[in-house]
Amino acid sequence: MSIRFKNILFLKLSKIFLTFLIIIVFTISENLKAENITGSQTYDTDTNNTQYIFTEDDASAVVTGNTTLERARKLFILDDAERTGNTLTIHFGSTISTTTNSNTIFTDGADLTIVNSGTINSDVSKAINVSKSDGVSITNNSTGVIKSNNNTILGDAGTGAVNTTINNSGEIYSSGTGTESSAIVFADDDTGNTITNNSGGEIYSKGNESTIVLGASSTLTNSGSIKNNKSVTNKAIQLKGDNNTVTLKDAGIVVGKIRSGNGTTGNKLRFNHGVGRAYYYDTTGDFTLEDLDGNQVVKGSAGSVGQGGSETIDEMLSYKSINLRNFINRYENSNLFNHQGGWGELYSTILNRNEDTNSLAMEYNLINLGANLIYPLENSNFIMMFEGGVQDFAKDYKITYQNISGGINIPDNDKFFNLDTFVTGGITLKDGKRTVLTNTVSSGRVLSNSNFQTYDIQIGAKKNNFKIIPDIGITSSISVTPTYDESKFYSWRNRVVGNLSFYLSDNYLIRDDTEEKLNLNWALDLRSAIGDDEQTYSINGTTATYKQDNDLKREISLSASMNYEKYIYENSMIGFAYYGLLSSQNTLSLGGNAFYKMNF
Repeated sequence: MSIRFKNILFLKLSKIFLTFLIIIVFTISENLKAENITGSQTYDTDTNNTQYIFTEDDASAVVTGNTTLERARKLFILDDAERTGNTLTIHFGSTISTTTNSNTIFTDGADLTIVNSGTINSDVSKAINVSKSDGVSITNNSTGVIKSNNNTILGDAGTGAVNTTINNSGEIYSSGTGTESSAIVFADDDTGNTITNNSGGEIYSKGNESTIVLGASSTLTNSGSIKNNKSVTNKAIQLKGDNNTVTLKDAGIVVGKIRSGNGTTGNKLRFNHGVGRAYYYDTTGDFTLEDLDGNQVVKGSAGSVGQGGSETIDEMLSYKSINLRNFINRYENSNLFNHQGGWGELYSTILNRNEDTNSLAMEYNLINLGANLIYPLENSNFIMMFEGGVQDFAKDYKITYQNISGGINIPDNDKFFNLDTFVTGGITLKDGKRTVLTNTVSSGRVLSNSNFQTYDIQIGAKKNNFKIIPDIGITSSISVTPTYDESKFYSWRNRVVGNLSFYLSDNYLIRDDTEEKLNLNWALDLRSAIGDDEQTYSINGTTATYKQDNDLKREISLSASMNYEKYIYENSMIGFAYYGLLSSQNTLSLGGNAFYKMNF
């Protein structure tokens, strides 16, 4: 071997040894630069390369004052798997971070409570590793951010993690795009873990892996947003083991599929979005579906629709009938000009119906504006009615409508036992808009539109009594809504609804002279829906039938009004009326009329 070759070999071995020596010295130096946490410690100064180790039970550390603690590898760790009662708190504005392939917080099997209002970050690896732990608690407040370019919160290494509690009101996300890109991940045999994503909380990922992975016998409750931002065809929630429960609440959204692993059993998907909320979720695997509000959930994948537009047709038909009767009564009780000449009135009504969770009655507000016209003929009165309004349901469902109706009123009809009778027919054009919660679009919500018509007929008769005996009447009405499709998910079959009402009413004249009139009216109305009480519909092609609750088919209404009119010149008068209604369907209605009568 030549001397030159020996020199070259010596130089190469020297460089390797020197490099190895530098690594050893750097590692020793890092390990030597460590601080033990034995009691209550506060960190309010920026620090690099220091490792913080919980070496006693019931110790606590607080990072505050907009401080940044950063290290290449494990930043906060516990030195013993049996360590208990320790707490780490990061205040708003402060950051703890690691920059290489390691964990920012490593529980190493011990008990730790983490309360974060600042930022927990890992540039390369896990922000929090709870592997082998039992009972770790993580609270991420509204200003808190927990992020990594890998699996952000990991619980599936080694022997796994059990009984972990994660309560999120801030952001938990992974910006990774590789094979480790979940925001929260547990192994299929990790049990007893609980994840709660509160309103305003965001949990999301950007890779092909599931955003959240649950093990077995664990729970996930979402009122915020859980998103797989890579694609809506990727998984947002994956259940790897058995007997997990996922509850989707309030106005919370999910973007991406919900999957139960092959061969798993006992997994439940529950909905708690509120009575009448429309939703459709694309699911894979076997789930037991349950709506905690009592809404009908259709399996295929999982969907429900508020029945308000169909359920309240009989109620709206009843209120229209009451309005018509009150209008005719006001005309009959006004004897100015001996009922000669036309009569016209404008009116507006505000109605509120409260929610009833037992009968699934949806809450809504109704605001309308209309005009009624009547003109006497030889032995009858010709009637025209126009109305427009908005029926605004509580769960992001609104129907705008316009109605036109016409008919005949015959006072003292000698062909029908001398009763006051009327018959009218009309058409209502309706424009519906509902917001559907769905995991099939990137926003988590989609607007579904509908345009449909409702045709109705009203027939009534009344016996006018004298003195203290109230007038007695009966009204029958029928409504037909043809089949129609909404723009997203839902379609409806033809619906026929009928009402039969029996009522008592009376009028009290308070003031009556040649120039003005004041009277009070009341009416007690007992209504029952008749005919078919079922609605056939489909959700994304899966057919279902909704049967209206019996309590919604019957209604007792008590209404009262005060009417004032005044003669203004030779052949015309003006007036106004105040109107109120209470019903057994938890409705309260207040309205007003302004009317004008002219002898023409």
